[in-house]
Amino acid sequence: MDEPITAKKITKDYYLVWVYDKSDQKVLKTTNEGKSGIVQIPETVFAVGFNENYIIAKRHPNLEEKISQNLFDSINEHGDYLIKNPSDTVYLSKDDKIYQENGKWYHTSNGWNPPDSLKPYKKITFYHIIDIKSKNGSSHVFLNESDYLKKRKELGIPKELNFTIIDKELQ
Repeated sequence: MDEPITAKKITKDYYLVWVYDKSDQKVLKTTNEGKSGIVQIPETVFAVGFNENYIIAKRHPNLEEKISQNLFDSINEHGDYLIKNPSDTVYLSKDDKIYQENGKWYHTSNGWNPPDSLKPYKKITFYHIIDIKSKNGSSHVFLNESDYLKKRKELGIPKELNFTIIDKELQ
């Protein structure tokens, strides 16, 4: 069965795409109307602006996968999971059991229902610029707004280029 892909054209060969859930929104470069292509900006994109030369975007990261890898990556001889970062136990279910053995912490899992707050993780915002006029569509990512604004100025991106597609729910 095909997955229900939703694609909204941004400009040229660039689309805002998600499957099933808008928290999966990403920017894709494609030639087939957003059905497949190369991810230019990973999930969760919540704001996009564009003109004929640039795409700007803001996104929150998906920490669900990272926390899952920390919690479920390494198994001991008893079939229990090594807890690499004890602070990640805050994301475990109250039904999960943890124990310490030989100075390391482990937990037995009954499955995982990650909290909604991990995807998207709204406490972190990344800023993106895609230079669509360049031959390879060079891309820049910034961990803070200040660095993003400096690069905008350096590239000569007009001040009037603003975020015009904004998902208030994901913001």
